[in-house]
Amino acid sequence: MILTLSLGLLVLVQGAWSTIPPAQVSQTLPLLLEPSCNDSRVLSMAGFALEKINEDRKEGYIFRLNRVADVREHHQAGSGSVYYLTLDVLDTTCHVLSKKNSKDCETGQLFETVYGQCKAIFYVNLPRRILDLPAYNCTVRPVSRREIATLCPDCPALLPNNSSDPRIFEAVSESLEKINKEIAVGKKFHLFKVTKVLFQWVVGPSYSVEFLVTEAPCTKSLPEKCLQPPADAQPVGICKGSLTRDHVKKYVSGTCEFFASQPTSALESHSPEHQVPQQLASTAAPPLEGPKGSVQYLPDPSVGKIEDGQEKKPPLTFPAHVSLTTEPLGEELHLASHFLPEKKPIVLPFPEGSRSNECPGPAEHPSPLILPP
Repeated sequence: MILTLSLGLLVLVQGAWSTIPPAQVSQTLPLLLEPSCNDSRVLSMAGFALEKINEDRKEGYIFRLNRVADVREHHQAGSGSVYYLTLDVLDTTCHVLSKKNSKDCETGQLFETVYGQCKAIFYVNLPRRILDLPAYNCTVRPVSRREIATLCPDCPALLPNNSSDPRIFEAVSESLEKINKEIAVGKKFHLFKVTKVLFQWVVGPSYSVEFLVTEAPCTKSLPEKCLQPPADAQPVGICKGSLTRDHVKKYVSGTCEFFASQPTSALESHSPEHQVPQQLASTAAPPLEGPKGSVQYLPDPSVGKIEDGQEKKPPLTFPAHVSLTTEPLGEELHLASHFLPEKKPIVLPFPEGSRSNECPGPAEHPSPLILPP
């Protein structure tokens, strides 16, 4: 009886093994470590990952790290690690096309803040001087306008960037006209895209706008005659303007900040506590072709639709999701060919589920209005 039972178990085991691909027979489920979200090394990796996210983006304002919400680490063969990072982020006042480091950019006032969460897969190999961001996704939204109005009834309200709104279009046009008269020399700036709109009642209705501009040359002999920018013209700067009216007159302002032709390295401006060894500064992974991820913008959570007398609000979740594989045991991570590590790192499905006891970390800005749930 015992012999029969043993043989039966052996057959079952052999049958189970025969269904597993040969390359996976000797493998076990990888061990994911759960370091503290406040660990200095984790903060360094989070800072570098976020800088690479900002480098990859072409629209919106530079993100700044508010806190590390969750982290998992997967040690690789050799001396590398793959980090699975969940980062709570805030918009800054710097546009991504400025190529500034997030540490050099300030967060805006609470009433204009856009906040959210990024999930990123980040590979690090210090001996080989590799920092690589193969994938990320972010989801962000503005702070609730209703909550701001409750706390500060006189604060400006952040509005959608709708350039077809005649009031917004007028504010942009008036500001741009002033800029072209006072700043532009031998050229003319044209509206590329409205990026931010704030409304406030001062002595009358007041609109503050931010917008990207392109430029076109003007004829030297006829300064008033300027060419139209080509169809593929790219933004050369970001301008800020305002239009305020009272019962008698209107007040217009306009200034611009122009983008540098040569972007600065994202690895130059980190504070000392958020740095990795100096030898990484000039050898971080160069950007690969195409975007590594995307940013999803959700509407103001206080804006809903009225249906059957009930207000329907958007859900307060942040559905950022990123994954390079669905294989439980992972797949090889493809790096730039010149890295050529001895053994390619393995990337796993992005871990979901409860956070460790050491997460989330402390927030730079702890207001509950700008912390994702």
